[in-house]
Amino acid sequence: MENNIFLTEAQFKNEIARCIYCAEKPCKAACPSDCSPADFIMAVAAGYPQDFERAAQMIIGKNPLGGVCGAACPDYHCMQGCVKEGFDRPLDIPAIQGYIIQKAKELNRLPKFKREKPNGKKVAVVGAGPAGIGAAVTLAQKGYQVDILDENESYGGACLLIPEWRLNKNVLLTDIDFLQKSFGLNFHFAKPVDDPQKLLEEGFDGVVLAVGLTEPIRLNIPGDEYAVYGTEYLKNPISIEVKDKRIALVGGAIAADIALLAKMMGAAHCEMIVLESIAEMPLTNKEREDLLKGGVHITPRTRLTEILHDEGIVKGVKTKPVMLPLGEDFHPSKIIDEPGSGDTIRLFDLVFIAIGNKPSLIEKHNFMPDVKLVITGDMAFGPTTVVEAVATGKNSALQLHAYLQGDNQPDIAEPLKSYHSLRNEKEIPISLQTSFFGRTIRSPFLLSAAPPTDGYEQMKMAYEAGWAGGIMKTAFDNLPIHIPGEYMIVFNNKTYGNCDNVSDHPLDLVCEEITKLIKEYPDRLTMASTGGSVTGNDEADKQVWQNNTRKLEEAGAMGIEYSLSCPQGGDGTHGDIVSQNAELTAKIIDWVMEAGRGDIPKLFKLTGAVTAIQPIIDAIKEVFDRYPEKKAGVTLANTFPVLALREGFSEKWEKGIVVGMSGEGVLPISYLTLAKAANRGVSISGNGGPMDYKGAADFLALGAETVQFCTIVEKYGYGIIDELENGLSYLLKERNISSVNELIGIALPDPIIDFMDLPEKSKVPEVDPDLCQHCGNCTRCPYLAIELDDDKVPVIDEDKCVGCSLCTLRCFSGALRMILRESEREKERG
Repeated sequence: MENNIFLTEAQFKNEIARCIYCAEKPCKAACPSDCSPADFIMAVAAGYPQDFERAAQMIIGKNPLGGVCGAACPDYHCMQGCVKEGFDRPLDIPAIQGYIIQKAKELNRLPKFKREKPNGKKVAVVGAGPAGIGAAVTLAQKGYQVDILDENESYGGACLLIPEWRLNKNVLLTDIDFLQKSFGLNFHFAKPVDDPQKLLEEGFDGVVLAVGLTEPIRLNIPGDEYAVYGTEYLKNPISIEVKDKRIALVGGAIAADIALLAKMMGAAHCEMIVLESIAEMPLTNKEREDLLKGGVHITPRTRLTEILHDEGIVKGVKTKPVMLPLGEDFHPSKIIDEPGSGDTIRLFDLVFIAIGNKPSLIEKHNFMPDVKLVITGDMAFGPTTVVEAVATGKNSALQLHAYLQGDNQPDIAEPLKSYHSLRNEKEIPISLQTSFFGRTIRSPFLLSAAPPTDGYEQMKMAYEAGWAGGIMKTAFDNLPIHIPGEYMIVFNNKTYGNCDNVSDHPLDLVCEEITKLIKEYPDRLTMASTGGSVTGNDEADKQVWQNNTRKLEEAGAMGIEYSLSCPQGGDGTHGDIVSQNAELTAKIIDWVMEAGRGDIPKLFKLTGAVTAIQPIIDAIKEVFDRYPEKKAGVTLANTFPVLALREGFSEKWEKGIVVGMSGEGVLPISYLTLAKAANRGVSISGNGGPMDYKGAADFLALGAETVQFCTIVEKYGYGIIDELENGLSYLLKERNISSVNELIGIALPDPIIDFMDLPEKSKVPEVDPDLCQHCGNCTRCPYLAIELDDDKVPVIDEDKCVGCSLCTLRCFSGALRMILRESEREKERG
């Protein structure tokens, strides 16, 4: 058994990289607190400090004991919902969650939550376990004074029974300490409540009873008075001497924990006597593994029948399951004695029985809860997991709140599932509002002219998801359109390509859709994309470009983008990528600017597939200067033309298709293109590359005024806008940037570091032997600076090392990191 140590950084990165961000989010549906692993994994993917704050907010907002559940949640909630379960193995979501909360604590990045003004009412929560905590924070946020009373000396309730190897108690203490400070909870320890109804007479407006199951269920067999019942041993292991003793245990998960703890405390032999087979025992896979590794013996299909205390003997009989109907789940009640099996006799020094507990307080007073006193957690619903208990506590708090405020009772269809969220201070700490040629938009993020904008229905879905605007897919007037059935290429997880040039919707249909969208969503930036012919007959070509412009303007388009570079299907001829030719580009732009209305912005879509972008931009700038009263800019840098080899088109060898590569693979190309185009007096809408909020922020910093997306939506869906906006807002806050306008161009005027200004070699790798997996891949150093010692641990030769850091970038376990050379360290010390 390993002590509760969360994932290493490398393990964490490897595990979250396995998430496919399912559209259905079954992991969220499977969580009793409705927490969304897909969303908090996406939030933390970039790995910046503020990302851990964002992810922690998503977790704690749904599950206040997020750290505890990260350590102790079983594998049959979110993990069982993970679609990878049926493919290879589910993501270890609890471990990911635990790492995020722990990292947020270390970085002092736990979120801040809102609290309503005090409402003048006070509530007593009896029990400081998970259900009580869930109820307390929910009520405290709604303005109640909350006093939590517990008979123990500390908070945690049933969490205190979770062994240290599964839950480091510091995780529990820091979780609740954070909640106490955030919500002003008043804890009162060593305060047993004998009659909770008296609390109402003492001035409390309401009571939440969450003391759990405190009375052990007895086996009721001869001699069971000699057994140790319940959970006291887990609370205080030194209270019972187990060293060198033979111990029998009856029960499930709690009995298993007692057995493992007893083995750790020196017991000579621990044997679980259970009704079920090992596979049928109510344990997680991890708990079964721990039993085997811990040396605990299991005697299955046996029922304890008698304890003979003086002789140190226990008696039992063999059992067998009743034949169950097809599809019916196993249950211990279906077990019967094996006829003729006789007594099985074992010799033990101690017998622990932990077959379950019951709520003693209710039985003691025989009271029924009323509207001012609600019962929650295990008391109300039987044994639950920590996250289920938290969920019931939140639900019960909402019920009590509704009564005390005279509101309708909440609809709680699933008692062990809570959809309630704690509200954080500011979901978007910095406003992302900006403008597009004078028109205010909610954020700088737009959908590019691409498959996700190919029609009214797509645009409507985008707007309902929260997008500020979009450019409908490029359409033409009365031209035959060929869209191949297999135009899409996926190079890797975040880099796509396609040879799908334009929409097969005629321009007249697009005009109708634009008019409808603007009427229904007047606050969104609805634009269109078109182009024209390039035949060499200037008069005829000019007429096409200008006629398309007029049609879209009459339809009410708030902006028009012109496709001067379409790498999808073309590698650079004028009919495909016009904007590789500065003179031709300027000529076409002049046609549009001459005919177009000045109040409707025009964007001209360029390409990064040029020797140098500067001459293209300068030629365009000359045209814009001739129309100073008209709004215009460029879209940069689009997809990039590449050759994708495809099978099936030739018997001898694969043939290639020219596709426009997009997504993360072209991001560095777009960065360079933007950096070179900046400071030349032309407004830019960034396009091509960003697959997260940071890539988009880099575009803005390099001078783009808006950022267009396509691939990220094809991969993650329209809902990704929430992550993009949330991520950018927190990044602005982190960098002390007060607005999007302040971010735009912040990296200018010198965004490129000259090669000769880079520092000379000063660092070398250092190895952490505890993380090293001894694969030897680091010895592939091209400078031959790394060898393995006799234990296969890397040894670095500083004389040969040039400090390129390739070894650290390739080390899958994170065992290598760069540090200053010894000579540099000596300078610092001296």
